[in-house]
Amino acid sequence: MSDHDLYTRATCSALVITCSDFRFKRAERLFIEATGLADDYDLIARPGAARSLVAPRNDAARASMEDEIRMLYDAHGFTRVLMLHHLSCRAYDDLAVAEGQRAVHAAHLRAASAVLAQRLPGVAPEPYLVALFDGVLRVDPVFGA
Repeated sequence: MSDHDLYTRATCSALVITCSDFRFKRAERLFIEATGLADDYDLIARPGAARSLVAPRNDAARASMEDEIRMLYDAHGFTRVLMLHHLSCRAYDDLAVAEGQRAVHAAHLRAASAVLAQRLPGVAPEPYLVALFDGVLRVDPVFGA
């Protein structure tokens, strides 16, 4: 697709909500490209990714996240929302200790999926967890969402 074609497009396929942590950008980028979304998604990158939808640190965090999602949806009409959380997230230090962090992230991703499905009918939430497996960062789906 040419730059002109990309510039003049009105819609995209997906919204990606991810943590702003630099350590996971390469794995996330490769995952997004593998799903066929290169140059076809909006991006929200915040500490804790979708945490603000289900366990915000304050009401303003929830409101600004909801406003940003709605603005991007209204502007670009995406039909998928990929949420990528990761283990060892410092934004979760107050909620998840090492041995229980996977369960906390999975529960929050499931809850965020339900919030998004309710607020954006017809949009498919897709929760994922990024973790280190045998020295390699891997993005895995969170089932049951």
